[in-house]
Amino acid sequence: MKRWIKWTAAALAGLAMLAGGAAVLGKQMAERKMLRRIDIAVKPVAYPGDAQSLQRGKYLYESRGCTDCHGTDGGGREFVNDGQGLRVTGPNITPGGVTSSYRPEDWVRSIRHGVKPNGQPAMIMPSEDYNRMTDQDLAAMVAYLRRLPVRQGGGTIVELPM
Repeated sequence: MKRWIKWTAAALAGLAMLAGGAAVLGKQMAERKMLRRIDIAVKPVAYPGDAQSLQRGKYLYESRGCTDCHGTDGGGREFVNDGQGLRVTGPNITPGGVTSSYRPEDWVRSIRHGVKPNGQPAMIMPSEDYNRMTDQDLAAMVAYLRRLPVRQGGGTIVELPM
């Protein structure tokens, strides 16, 4: 066999092994990141109840991209579905959904830091967009969310193709 064919075959085999190793390492790193526990001490915010604050909270919820994942009614929304098995939906954040047992500090931790009450990361939550939100704006938005009508449904669904 010609020398250049042997070299090309060896190079391709080496690249395949390198790609396989990178895939295994990437999967292990992703799993470790998803299973980690994050302890963040936060200060809870007080929920306002006045009409002006609730209107402000509604405005913030609708204008800051929250509806892209959680839907206009807070009941969750499918935002990725490639038709081949990859499906991602946002969680139901109405009082009947995943936030039903949230304490005030859980809202702050989830929105500002992307950390669930159990300390796991909310992997898709774009908390970097909300971590500089003022306490008043955050409290207004949470007060609005807590008054949404209850929707049935659960948390984030991420289905990957097999």
